[in-house]
Amino acid sequence: MAEPLHIEPAQATGVQSRRLILIAWLFSAIIVLVLLFTYYGIGLLSAGRAYVGGEGLWSKAQKDAVFALGRYTRYHEESDFDTYRAALDVILGDRQARLELEKAAPDLARARDGFLRGRNHPDDIDGMIGLFRHFRHIPDIDQAIDIWTRADAMIDQLMALAARVRASAQAGQVDNGLVLAQLRELNAINERLRPLEDDFSATLGRAARTTKVILLAVLFMGAALLLGAAILFSRRMVRQSEQVERALRQGEQQLRRLLQFAPLPIVIVRSSDNTILFANEHALKQFKLEAASLAISRPADFYLRNEDREALFAHLRQHRSVSDWEVRMQDAHGIPFWASMSCQCISYDGQECVLTALNNIELRKRNQQELQRRAFYDELTALPNRAMFMEALDDQLARNAADGGTFALMFIDVDRFKIINDELGHDAGDKLLQEVAARLTASVHETDLVARLGGDEFVVLVTEKTDTDFVNQTARAIMAAMAPNFHFDRHEISVTISIGISCYPHDGVDLMTMMKNADVAMYRAKERGRNNFQWYGTQRRVARADA
Repeated sequence: MAEPLHIEPAQATGVQSRRLILIAWLFSAIIVLVLLFTYYGIGLLSAGRAYVGGEGLWSKAQKDAVFALGRYTRYHEESDFDTYRAALDVILGDRQARLELEKAAPDLARARDGFLRGRNHPDDIDGMIGLFRHFRHIPDIDQAIDIWTRADAMIDQLMALAARVRASAQAGQVDNGLVLAQLRELNAINERLRPLEDDFSATLGRAARTTKVILLAVLFMGAALLLGAAILFSRRMVRQSEQVERALRQGEQQLRRLLQFAPLPIVIVRSSDNTILFANEHALKQFKLEAASLAISRPADFYLRNEDREALFAHLRQHRSVSDWEVRMQDAHGIPFWASMSCQCISYDGQECVLTALNNIELRKRNQQELQRRAFYDELTALPNRAMFMEALDDQLARNAADGGTFALMFIDVDRFKIINDELGHDAGDKLLQEVAARLTASVHETDLVARLGGDEFVVLVTEKTDTDFVNQTARAIMAAMAPNFHFDRHEISVTISIGISCYPHDGVDLMTMMKNADVAMYRAKERGRNNFQWYGTQRRVARADA
């Protein structure tokens, strides 16, 4: 048997002090790394959200370009061709940015200019460039860029068709047969573009969800490393307590001193009567206690729910230790916080006790909630975004496929929003979208899901009742909610909306078909004068806001 180790008091004190300093620096480094990674992760998710929003702008521009070119083909109005070119510039701007970033040595200023032409928010562009350059070859992102690239050929076909239409119109060589042929070609191009848009959106949503899972996993691993080091340190102190007592002949005082220097709040509770025997300075600060009040304080008072405390101690009685147990606690003033606790049964001053080291993880919990909010909620309106809506719609389709139920999907577009945005500025446009979102939410039922897809496009998922009269009534309520004028600063704006409706299973049994058919119905509503709603299928109905 090895001889016991004897440590002189001065030597023991020096060793313990150096060890505590080293552990304190280690803990600080881990915390800083976790915070830096959290900041980086939030920025990465923000860039992903920006691409989701940019896809919505691209999709809106493509639809506007097709719609305006179709009108120009039929009526040859120059204003329609100008609208087509303005919408096409958004698509070409995004293409310019992508092509530049695919180069080995890209011109970042030119890439920024392209994203600006694509109407992306200036604050999001640096993050979008960074995400493209550094994560280009991640499977989901690579697939999304490949889908984006495949759309180039169809956009080129659209541009070539527009050139031919304009040439024939300017030459006066127009007849009904030629117009019909051009419209059929335009519709064929549009039909080939739509699946790519939906695939791109779905791929981005999948990439956002995958990124969120990876980031949360790394955060949890960092927190586990920190808490594992804490419990390892606590156990090591317990194992060395007798040796420190023999070496210094002041065992209890030395243990108190070591615990006092520990970088985490530590409490020792006597098992027989749940009396707090010791709490270090970090624990006193965490629970907002005075040292003199420890004798009259009870551990149960600091648990937000007594059921959580009972579950913790049932596990402790069975296993003699607990690691990384997350529980809601509160301080002496009743302020709640999340804590991760590690407990160990020990002998302290000759008595059976429980040593508890805890870590306040309130910030980590908030960061998790913020990451989830940024990934699934629209930053401007606080409504669910495209990714969250697509997931909810997919779940609804699965439920209805199982139980045979029905639901309705409303595709909503703000009429002439671009004109309002151009004349009054983006700030007024953003405020208008926020007010439209608020009125939409207030005008539907609690069971309905309202989301913003991007730009001025919104959707409503109606699941409570799906008969024609009920859905018509809901659509009229939404249009009526938009009837009062909107007031921004000194401006008073009258706004109308166009609504397209598809119904499951009559108008489609899968996500892409439902979305496409609701979109088609919405554009039919625009063609019929705006400020009305249209059904896609045989249940087709039309109504204006004053109906």
